[in-house]
Amino acid sequence: MSEFSIQTAQNIQIKQNLASIGSRFFAFLIDSFIIFWFYIFVFYLLSKMNLKDIHSNIEIYAFLMVLTLPLFLYFPVIQYWNNGQTPGKMAMKIRVVKIDNTHPRLLDFVIRWLFRIVEVNLIPGIGLIAILFSEKKQRLGDMVAKTTVVSEKKRVDINQSIFKSVDKNYQPVFPEVKYLSEQQIQLIKNIYDQANKTYNRQLFKQLSDTIEHTYGIEKPKEMNERRFINTIFKDHNYYSNIQ
Repeated sequence: MSEFSIQTAQNIQIKQNLASIGSRFFAFLIDSFIIFWFYIFVFYLLSKMNLKDIHSNIEIYAFLMVLTLPLFLYFPVIQYWNNGQTPGKMAMKIRVVKIDNTHPRLLDFVIRWLFRIVEVNLIPGIGLIAILFSEKKQRLGDMVAKTTVVSEKKRVDINQSIFKSVDKNYQPVFPEVKYLSEQQIQLIKNIYDQANKTYNRQLFKQLSDTIEHTYGIEKPKEMNERRFINTIFKDHNYYSNIQ
């Protein structure tokens, strides 16, 4: 599986597994299947309505636009609100991320969607060619939005390494942790393991600063960096078990 490294603002190198072309293709097929049935539903509604009450072409176009608006919002809005995943991407365990590990903006997803029109409808195959020759497996929309698609299929490894039984009376410390994805937790875990091998205090400090800067989880002054990171793992475990 291909990997790429990103460097955080604190100069920490972290690796992510890139999604394969096959997994991206099948995710697209699943999403296309959902969209296809949405079209069927729209045409079914049209067949049941009396279009004679619509008196102009402008009214017809406006009516069709309202009915199909969810279709045009499918990719950018769902991915924005679902942390980089559509239903197809969820099924294939892949996710859209920024190559600098910041959170993608709605504009980033809109850019990817607009370029999809070019890559699929206007110049079929250009997106695939871009992915094949891009170091970070980016299609044209990814290059402009500075995003790529990563795989999250190492979930079992995460469970084995940090998921343990949680005391039923455990109270999470950082509610922001519930919004971290498996991929983000894996990134933290990879660096934590590197620091833990030699008990590298500087690396613990850099990782702690990165978590605060990137994910907005503030470390209490009385808590050291190692305990802070371990508490994040415990909180993530808690929120994962109650889902």
